[in-house]
Amino acid sequence: MKELLLEILTEWGWSLIYILIFAVILLIAKFLKRIIYKDDVDVQLTEKDNVAYGISIGGYFVGVFAIYIGALIGPSVSFLQDIVNVTAYALGGIAIMFLSSWVNDHGIFRRVAIRKEIKEKHNIAAAIVQLASLLASGLMIAGAIKGEGGGPLQALVFYCIGQVFLVLFTKGYIKFRSYDIQHQIHEGNIAVAFSVAGKMISIGIIVMIAIGHDFLGWSKTFIMICMDGTIMIFILLIVSYFFDKLIIPKSDLDYELVEDKNIGVGVLDFCVNLMVSLLVFFLF
Repeated sequence: MKELLLEILTEWGWSLIYILIFAVILLIAKFLKRIIYKDDVDVQLTEKDNVAYGISIGGYFVGVFAIYIGALIGPSVSFLQDIVNVTAYALGGIAIMFLSSWVNDHGIFRRVAIRKEIKEKHNIAAAIVQLASLLASGLMIAGAIKGEGGGPLQALVFYCIGQVFLVLFTKGYIKFRSYDIQHQIHEGNIAVAFSVAGKMISIGIIVMIAIGHDFLGWSKTFIMICMDGTIMIFILLIVSYFFDKLIIPKSDLDYELVEDKNIGVGVLDFCVNLMVSLLVFFLF
């Protein structure tokens, strides 16, 4: 009985240590954001009551959380070494997420000044898209660092592959829509923002699955990532299209999002894409 009690207390003690480490990492993440982007979280949230900024910073912190979980469930060595590895990977992942944010803002939404829209215009649509961008990046980084058999170099390379996937497929989706998504985001169309956010987070989940394989050698792992990622994203786009047709068969999705600015339909499209990507996650 004493042994069981000691084992339970020990497990809770270890868990508490990791929770405290995460709290410290969140504080570091907040500090880094303030230094890099000249953001004052307290001013934006409490003095300016900037809802858009709250959504954006929420996405940033959830992305950091995803990275931390990816580091936490990675290969285990020993308790002390695990703490060092988790902390190092998490902090490195946060640094990479700043790069991802820059790439996504300038590579995907290059005609929309996302940060300016959020900080100066309090544009909620832009904030929703940035939340999705940050969360998708956090998920991809988590996938890159959680696999076994590799190291920091492999994690960085696989993250880069995942980032290319996210940019190419999101840009492709934006380009082939019948309406100008970037203009809609600039104009504050929340319905379109939810629809796009659902695609980005879903692609982030799928890329996380694809790049989360254990390292089996450069060529074999690279082929697996590309094949899995392409097939799963293709499944996502096809299935989500038919889901939309099944759920709102009497209405045109583009009309509801653009002309009617129907936030309910945008949220529904967001949820459909999320459900499909999570279904793929659990199946694979």
